[in-house]
Amino acid sequence: MKREKRQRIEADTIPLDLEEAILTKLPAKSLMKFLCVSKMWSSIIRNQRFVNSYYAMSSTIRSRFTITFCCGSQSMVNDWRLFVFSSSYEDEKSSSLATTFHMTIPSVYLSNASACQSVHGLIGCTSSDPFIVCNPSTNKFTILPCAGAHTFWGYDPVGDQYKALTWVSHPHQPHDSLVYEVLTLGGGESSWTRNRFTSPPHFTFTKSKCINGFVYYAAWTPTRTTNPVIVCFDVRYERLSFIKAPMAVVCWEGESILIEYRGKLASIARHPYADFHYFDLWILEDVKTHDWSKQTFELPFSLGMGRNITSPGTNKAGEIIFAPKRLSNDALPYYIFYYNVDRKDMRRVRLLGIADDEEFRRRYTIAGQCYVSISPEHVETIASL
Repeated sequence: MKREKRQRIEADTIPLDLEEAILTKLPAKSLMKFLCVSKMWSSIIRNQRFVNSYYAMSSTIRSRFTITFCCGSQSMVNDWRLFVFSSSYEDEKSSSLATTFHMTIPSVYLSNASACQSVHGLIGCTSSDPFIVCNPSTNKFTILPCAGAHTFWGYDPVGDQYKALTWVSHPHQPHDSLVYEVLTLGGGESSWTRNRFTSPPHFTFTKSKCINGFVYYAAWTPTRTTNPVIVCFDVRYERLSFIKAPMAVVCWEGESILIEYRGKLASIARHPYADFHYFDLWILEDVKTHDWSKQTFELPFSLGMGRNITSPGTNKAGEIIFAPKRLSNDALPYYIFYYNVDRKDMRRVRLLGIADDEEFRRRYTIAGQCYVSISPEHVETIASL
């Protein structure tokens, strides 16, 4: 009895900062279980300062990328499901990579124009309706009331806020402007708040990319096929601005590919209806002067039709990732490709368990068109939704 009392006293004397340091090294799923251990641990884990510390630690030791895809009945939209996987990065000698299956989200349909983007640990699924935000580390998701034709996902690192930007119809909207709605989570708020603003008219058609507190997407302004631009949304101040862009960056409309390249916005330009054996890399060198640079690269081998291949971005080594947009109809391997711009070589890596697991396909009836969305540089977070 005395020994048990002494052990309890010793445990209670562990400094709080040491307890927090120990907890930051644990997987997110373990922390979710530890919420029930004690009120003190629950208070520590839910504290915003600890959430931020955990993300900072995860960004150095637990950097991953996420893989999502949808499948379901062609005749029943409600039968569609979103599958969320993740995988850690491999070294350059690896030819295959194990994946971890996290969760499914019901009634979510992703098309070729949809995307699931990881921004500061939370994944925003850009489908037509509704807009889904999920945290694969905690297996939680929420549905946002975004009813616009386009929804973009961003994060403000200064205010520590997540924001969803969507274009909305408005009965009193003037012809010379668009009405946008912003839904905000974070900054001490426990629920989503809503705000609206207007912008000059523009025709939007590409997926977005969030970089250092700014969301970028391609558009024509003021009308279709006139004046190609990159729209820049300042997440913190909720302001839109336009960056002049070369015609090649946006001319393929839905086939335009925006990525983050060494901290800058870049675009992969290639012909979507020809063999994918070369591409132009356009880099936005200066946001203020709208200065772009261009480099042309030739692949060691063709990746097939350009329309069937996309680029989710780069890994930490700066290699550009290329990946098929769809899973195979049968249980066949799914490969991604890493192109090294310095050595000008390319390697192929097989993702295990995504498309080649027959038991998984049978269990969840994986069939038909399954569009894949990969988000590189995903970092585990325990942020609440």
